Order: sequence, then structure tokens, then C-alpha cells
Amino acid sequence: MNIAIFGYGVIGKGIVSVLDTYNPYNIKIEKIFDRIENKDKIGSKFTNNYLEVMEDKKIDTIMECMGGNLFPYEIIKSALIHKKNVVTSNKEVVSLHLKEFLKLAKENNVKFLFEASCGGGVPIINSLIENRKVNPINSVIGILNGTTNFILSRIEEGMEFSEALKLAQAKGFAEADPTADLEGLDMVRKISIITDIIFDTFIDINKVKHFGIRNVNLDMFKLLNEFGLTIKFASILEKDNNELHISVNPVIVQKNSLLGSTKDEFNMILFNGLTNGKLGFYGKGAGALPTASAMVSDLIKIIEDSYNLDLELNENIEIKDNNKKYKYFISLNDNYKIDNELIEYRSGNNIITKLISNEEFLKISKHISFYGLCLD
Repeated sequence: MNIAIFGYGVIGKGIVSVLDTYNPYNIKIEKIFDRIENKDKIGSKFTNNYLEVMEDKKIDTIMECMGGNLFPYEIIKSALIHKKNVVTSNKEVVSLHLKEFLKLAKENNVKFLFEASCGGGVPIINSLIENRKVNPINSVIGILNGTTNFILSRIEEGMEFSEALKLAQAKGFAEADPTADLEGLDMVRKISIITDIIFDTFIDINKVKHFGIRNVNLDMFKLLNEFGLTIKFASILEKDNNELHISVNPVIVQKNSLLGSTKDEFNMILFNGLTNGKLGFYGKGAGALPTASAMVSDLIKIIEDSYNLDLELNENIEIKDNNKKYKYFISLNDNYKIDNELIEYRSGNNIITKLISNEEFLKISKHISFYGLCLD
């Protein structure tokens, strides 16, 4: 197999490292596409002309790890039309264009693989593809972002938010602009991809509600610790008849639960299936080598012809608000007075509510700076 790598950042360098360390199938890197300023670092394999890659008959597979949407979309589309397999870690472009990419791959008799787009080094996608054949999934809850889990772990240990974020950036987990991680956009894209596969649908990611962790602080962890609870950042998916309930938000869980005990840059994804009950997947969700390893694993699936995602994503399932009642941990941002009948516990502006409906929560939502959904 002869490949071209698009993007010589953290993940691109990780792919080179993985193949230099262990390469039993003799996968050869023919070209590395990147900005002109990286030419000397890359050497003779450098190119900044993507058409050179598309027209090179020796190259049968491209690996896209640039991030973003517009240019990666053009690269992936062009590669598929030029009858080249594509492997990507780019959750943004996959979540927006998965249906089109699968259609193009099928029409051109090539493969489009995207394991690394959802869980770093955790093999979620292939497991879902196999499980959905005999074990229809009806709900998912997961820590799907290693960066924010690392930040929350550090705050729980005593760091201030700003310190934890700087440390995550220094370790290469968080980008210089961490908005997509902190506001939940990264997990919106990942849970959207997972939803598409499970239900053979194609959802509009703009309809997935999300709430971030920018306003979490050490005092919140200290208070919740008194109850044996902690804060995690999670994606939640449930199907009820022909409706989908999807959200990305902080959750309040028992410290000794599977989610609560998942620390640092690790991911934990729990699926609940019709025939096989609960399945859990755990592993590193951030960092160069876990993600690069998942991408190289996709290359091996192509070589061994062991991957077959035969979906058209044509099912039409609506995203609706969840009408179940939940407890919430909320932090007020003003002097708004909540009805005492809704309060189970209060410490200053931090409140644990009783079970309330989504409608009741929405009435107070504009007065809060932070909330977490309390899960059993």
C-alpha cells in the first residue's frame, strides 16, 4: 500500500512514528502534504500541491488529519473521485458529509474509514458496525473528549480552571483555541457520527444541544465531593420510538462509577443494546499516538479487506427534546430566586434540584452559569 498524508501536525507526525515503529504490511509513505514552511522538516516527500497526489497512480490511499471542514472536504471528495481510499481522523468533516462520502466511496469502489474521528485510540466505530447487526443499540452515554476529561481531572485534584487548561495545551491535548472542546462542539460531532451509524440516519449536527464547561470551578467539585459525586462532560443519546434525544453537557455522577472513575485523557463510552445489554469501551481519547494508531488500524482493514460499512443513512429520525425528569446541579449567575419546592440542597448559589421536567429547567436556564445533569 502506498499512502499520502495530508497534514503534518500532531497526528500526521504520529502516523509516521507508528509506521516507523511497526509496519508488517510494508505501508509506504509516498507524499506528505503541508504548508510550505514545513518543507524542510518533511524533506523529499513534501508537497503543497494536492493535485500532484490525486494524479499519482502509485498512491492508492490518503490519510487526512488536517482538521476543519472546507479544504478537507475538497481533498476527501477529490480522492474518492480519483478512486483512492480515504482514512480520516477529522470529526468535523465526517459529521457534516458522511452520507456523501459513503456514497462516493461506493460509486468508485473504494473505502472511506474514519475510526479515529470518534474516540482517538478507542475502537468505537468498528465495534458499532459489527454490533448493530445483532445487538441494536438504543442508548449511548460517553466521555468522548480526552481534552476536557483531562482538564476536569486536574480541577478535581485542586487546580484552577485556567491552570488546567494551560497544562492540557502544554501536553498537546488542547488546541491554542480550545473552543470546540470546551463548548462541547467536538463531542456534538462525535455523537452525531455515532448516531448516524447506529440508526442508519444522517442527523443535522446543528440540532444537537450542547452546554460547555468554561464556568466549572474547584468549589463545585468540593461541594459535590461531600455527596460522593463528581463532574464529567458527556454525550447522551437515547431513542424513543422514532425520536432521538441527543445532548452534550456536564453530568453529575458517582465518583466510583465507570464514568466517574474515568480520569485524565481517557474516554469511556457505554452502549446499551437490545440483545447484549451494556457494553463499555475505554481508552485514550487524546494524543498523537492513540489517534495515529487508530488510523493505521484502518489502513490494515483496507489491506485485509475486513471492513464493510454498507449504510446509506436514509432513515429519517427526528431530534426532539427529552421530556424525562432529571435532577440538576446548577450554579446561579444572579440573585434569581428558585421556588423552594424545586430545591433538594442549596449552598450559596450552588443548588441540587429535585426531579424537574425539561420545561421547568428551561424557565431557570437563563439565570445559570453552569449546570450538570444528575445521572443514577
